[in-house]
Amino acid sequence: MRLYFPNKENEDVLIAPGDTAIGAASDNAIVLQRPGVAAHHVSLGVHERSLVLSVLDAQARTHVNARPVREKAILRLGDIVSLDTVKFVLKPDRDDSIRTKVPAQKPAPEVEATATKLRLVPQKVVLRGVSGTYFGKIVPVRGRLVIGRGSECDLILDEAEMSRRHAVIENSDDGIFLRDLGSANGTFVNGVQVRDAVLHPDDQIAFDRNRFLLEAPGMPPRTESELTADEAPNITQTMQAIRLPAEQSQRAPVEDRNRNDIWWLIGAAALIGLGLAVLLFVRF
Repeated sequence: MRLYFPNKENEDVLIAPGDTAIGAASDNAIVLQRPGVAAHHVSLGVHERSLVLSVLDAQARTHVNARPVREKAILRLGDIVSLDTVKFVLKPDRDDSIRTKVPAQKPAPEVEATATKLRLVPQKVVLRGVSGTYFGKIVPVRGRLVIGRGSECDLILDEAEMSRRHAVIENSDDGIFLRDLGSANGTFVNGVQVRDAVLHPDDQIAFDRNRFLLEAPGMPPRTESELTADEAPNITQTMQAIRLPAEQSQRAPVEDRNRNDIWWLIGAAALIGLGLAVLLFVRF
């Protein structure tokens, strides 16, 4: 996961598993000496199945997607965290982990026809509103879902940054795809600005202030394995979160113990064999 600062208060920072403290004091992992940022403002806990924001200073102003946070908040890629006046976006390690090459668009009747093949298409694909006017609401994606400001759209979002016909989400036997319809500003998927994109369950799709979580039971989530080996990372700075010398120093004693254990087992086996030989000699 990467922290991206749109107003350039800090370079991009790659976050490692564990807890990362953020604040104005010099002992934080990420130091932000900006107005409104408390000495020890928040901590990001990155764990195997969760990403948690913990507020360390109860008097500090902290928001997630413009909603105030007093103690803790569960985060996901694409969220905007505000520490008073400083904002950062949670993005994938690399922007190009969002695949933007989608198959050629099928005619609308053909897409609608494939949506009836339940054995090929997820039985239930929905957008769940996590912020904006659709917060807490469920929007089903059946075949094609046209999104925009226009009254003819399936999902109407009356926002200044939205085009009349902004984008369409297709649910077909080939997968789930976001296609741009000539919008002025594109769409954000997991914090990355795109035109077209291959979508996966748990992706966060943002249209201005309206954010949706894509839910598609039975489909695999997005993984970094979609990247190719020759693609260069879109990172400007990384934290020294992986301390190789420390790991090597911890590994050496373990290897020594393993070798000692092997010799101990060999010695024990030799003693047992000698004892059996003595018993047989005395008996016969």
